Amino acid sequence: MADMQTATAEHRSWQWELVLQYEDGSLPASTWHEATLTVVTQWYARNLPEAQAKARYEQYYHRNRRRLTNRLSGASVDTAGLEALDAIWESLLVRALGAKTP
Repeated sequence: MADMQTATAEHRSWQWELVLQYEDGSLPASTWHEATLTVVTQWYARNLPEAQAKARYEQYYHRNRRRLTNRLSGASVDTAGLEALDAIWESLLVRALGAKTP
């Protein structure tokens, strides 16, 4: 039983670290994709009231998008990837909130 609890805690720790990177703006450009945002939305849906989850997700989505769009030193910007996420980012949170068990 202890091994299962440790594995669960480690998994949650990994998710929390990803949420922190999402919120503090240190999320690497290489991890700006649907899978990462899905983990973030699932964490928000499980741990925050719906209104707070929506507000935080939207705030940090736009902040990260601006950061990734306006990269310095001539770094390449994956505009196709940004546009692909723009088309679905809101639906990811809606899906996570809908899957939340009461």
